[in-house]
Amino acid sequence: MKEIRKSYCGLCHPRCGTLLHMENGRITKVTGDPDHPVNRGVICERGRLMPDHVYHPDRLNTPLKRVGEKGMGRWEEVSWDQALDEVALKLSQLRDEYGAETLSFTHGTGRTYHWDARRFYNLFGSPNMSGANNICMCPSYATEYATYGGMAMGEIMSTRCVVIWGTSPHRSEPTGRYPQIVQAKKRGAKVIVIDPRQTKEAQMADHWLQIRPGTDVALMMCWIRLIIEEGLYDREFVENWTLGFDELKTAVSSYTTQRVAGLTNIPADLIETSARLYATTRPGVILWGYGIDKQGVNSTQAARARAILRAVTGNLEVPGGEIFSMAEGMEKVLDTTHLECHGALSEGQKAKQLGADKYPFFGFPGYEKNLAANQRLPKGYVGPPAAWISTMAHIREVMDAARTGSPYPVKAAISLASNPLLALPNTMHVYEALKSLELYVVMEYYMTPSAALADYVFPAASTVEQPEMWLTPDFCMACPQGIDPLYERKNSYYFYRELGKRLGQAEHWPWETVEEVYDHCLGPAGMTFRELSDQYGFFGKRAYRRYEKFGFGTPSGKVEINSSIFKDLGAEPLPVYREPVWSPEGSPDLAEEYPLILITGSRFMPMYHSEQRQIEKARRKMPDPLVSLHPETAAKLGLNQGDWAVISTPQGKIRQRVNLTDIMHPGMVDLHHGWWFPEKGRTLPDLFGAFESNANILCPDGDEFCSPEIGAWPSTALLCKVEKE
Repeated sequence: MKEIRKSYCGLCHPRCGTLLHMENGRITKVTGDPDHPVNRGVICERGRLMPDHVYHPDRLNTPLKRVGEKGMGRWEEVSWDQALDEVALKLSQLRDEYGAETLSFTHGTGRTYHWDARRFYNLFGSPNMSGANNICMCPSYATEYATYGGMAMGEIMSTRCVVIWGTSPHRSEPTGRYPQIVQAKKRGAKVIVIDPRQTKEAQMADHWLQIRPGTDVALMMCWIRLIIEEGLYDREFVENWTLGFDELKTAVSSYTTQRVAGLTNIPADLIETSARLYATTRPGVILWGYGIDKQGVNSTQAARARAILRAVTGNLEVPGGEIFSMAEGMEKVLDTTHLECHGALSEGQKAKQLGADKYPFFGFPGYEKNLAANQRLPKGYVGPPAAWISTMAHIREVMDAARTGSPYPVKAAISLASNPLLALPNTMHVYEALKSLELYVVMEYYMTPSAALADYVFPAASTVEQPEMWLTPDFCMACPQGIDPLYERKNSYYFYRELGKRLGQAEHWPWETVEEVYDHCLGPAGMTFRELSDQYGFFGKRAYRRYEKFGFGTPSGKVEINSSIFKDLGAEPLPVYREPVWSPEGSPDLAEEYPLILITGSRFMPMYHSEQRQIEKARRKMPDPLVSLHPETAAKLGLNQGDWAVISTPQGKIRQRVNLTDIMHPGMVDLHHGWWFPEKGRTLPDLFGAFESNANILCPDGDEFCSPEIGAWPSTALLCKVEKE
């Protein structure tokens, strides 16, 4: 029997609508849904791999309990009830002995629901949810809330100028922002690209600025200075809706074109031409990019400077500009923030959040200031900041507490769709921390290096095996479940609800299924999740310049160029550039031994983060991890295409295959991130090759490398050397 079912992908961030081609109840092919309002029939290579993912023979299909030493691969199959009973008992014992804060958490990126984890942890009493948030969108999200009360996303299709800063949507969003950029360019929009690599976007740009990694704040401050000095800013908006403009003029005065040209390695005339183009071609947008958030000492201030650029040029909340408010009508849906049970966590437990003393802006102190400012606004204008995005324990502090017991013992952790050995810096410390836990619980799709160190492993349902409601400021989209979960796979809501019930939380989990949760959220809109699925979803009505009526979601009600929240928390209230610790200028002696500038984290298809390494079709396209070098650099090092090379920093060394490309500057190296090898030994010491080609082994996480506001560690703008293996 053949049929076609509507569903969605979810193998990366966009929830692209798909059609599942079924034969006798099995998915045989996936195509894009031409009627879906988000992707309109277009899907990428990842989406087409969904059947390979769902039916892969290495998928986890039943709960497993460790019976041997950690990392030695000895497991027994157990029932969900037995595993949950035993995990709940152990958690209860650890809470009694050490306090609820002894339980920590790492999560991945958008495969599970997230709010259910926050709900469970708040009810359990632990403030120590953590992960890679500090370097992935969350710094920008929290920082923009402090600056103007929300995270802005550009209206690319109707803008006149697109600034692509530290991102390559061609690789990261081939069904989303990239086709929008192409269409905007065809309509006459100007395109400016700031990227160390000559990406596909750079090749079509009006101006490409090949920046030295880590110096973006200096360039932004130079742009701001020129825009102010030449009177290219929006005077009316600045005078009426900003605070701190005079202080900003003083702060940017030292960022002269010549000085910044020397710092960034960008020609002075190109800096000035691009700044004038952005300032005078309105409306304009500056895209959010992962490359900004992972810069270490400069991550937070880069996000601040970008937000200020948007504001002083008058591009906030205008058609074709940068939008952060909710479209009218979206207030009818209860967003998932109210599901987090934020009020259940006591003030005493919040104060125990690891890392909040060092990085208060990304802990509860900063989050609650952002939340309080948001609550001044009328409902339906700007959504509140989500706690699971913008308040986290610092992962280094969590891992150190597990390793050392200081400032208190972390004895248990749960990881959901998360592979901390591949996602976090200072890999050997992460390994030591996971090994030291008395209870480590993982819910995953495959046996990963991190899962191999667990005490219990639960099988996770694929996105296509679970429903989801995708809520943005502009639309509420139904993501319908395509097939029933295979074997004993479950979604994260089931996991947390059942575990919570066993730990005394039963009254706080009234909905048996996640669809019932979504029915609850959609109740004020007068529909059910199934009704929403029938019409795909609904879009709100976009309105602009609503700040003229309501103000901004900051303590002052204006765009805070000089941030009162940052100042109250002891952080720099105006952007400031800091030279990266490991850089030619920051460590000239070190640069003699490690002469190349390293970036990691660049996206590559069809894989995403550390996923899809098991899938044969994906590995045929990308069989090995690649270190990209300019041909001139490789020749000097005696390296040829396809050679295995050793890449080293003062933190450690790994091996990857050489890829020759002239998109790189001769003084730069670009590494694939997230590599492990499912085909290699499943036990220690191999652990699926987790320590062989993993770029995070090269990345430090000490205080001196991290942004002082949120603790973002560097996975770019480092120094390295490359040698033939």
